[in-house]
Amino acid sequence: MQTLGFAYAMLPALRRLYPNGDELTSRINLHLEYFNTQPYLASFILGAAVRLEEGRASGRNRDADVRGMKAALMAALGALGDSFFWGALKPFAVAAAVAVFLAGLWWAPLVFLVIYNIWHVGLRVWLLFLGYESGGDAVSLVAAFNFTKLARNLKIMSLSLLGGILGMLPLWRAEFRLPVPVAGPFAIAVGGLAATLGMVLLLRAGGTPAKLMFGLAVVCVVLAFLGAV
Repeated sequence: MQTLGFAYAMLPALRRLYPNGDELTSRINLHLEYFNTQPYLASFILGAAVRLEEGRASGRNRDADVRGMKAALMAALGALGDSFFWGALKPFAVAAAVAVFLAGLWWAPLVFLVIYNIWHVGLRVWLLFLGYESGGDAVSLVAAFNFTKLARNLKIMSLSLLGGILGMLPLWRAEFRLPVPVAGPFAIAVGGLAATLGMVLLLRAGGTPAKLMFGLAVVCVVLAFLGAV
């Protein structure tokens, strides 16, 4: 699914390394085999492939297994990248943008674009060089970027933002502004944020989602009975 793009990206290096037409054709055909991974992490494999092709063309490493390296990395990086970019970074960028939007600021979409593009464009460039220097050593990638920890932290921040957003929703109107002074919704957002962080702590302490939902339902019923909501 990404085969043509990968082979096209390899063309400048392959043309320089293999001036012989037949060998060039052979190497291009190798890179036209099936390739699919998380697109933002593909540059790591691209850099590693160039490094291995250089070793093969120069004679230093004629047995370089470019095909095996690509097959080994593309599945692992696909799962790792999907979890980080689709499951953590993009939801966090969206939550941050929505929070700014609900505060009545017109430049909220820019928040999403800045947060998201700084990460994925920056990583694409950086990982190209890292893949080349390491020759496809996944250990160096994990050491440079602990994607699992980063994803967990981004998910916690996303949930915290969502707590504030849910607190502000009843006050939002379609006129692209808040109908009350900022102090009011800010206090509600802080309350929602505090409640979200409290639930995160309870989950870490051994609580279960079912118990938390039941507890929230009871609290909401009590508050409604007292006229607080």
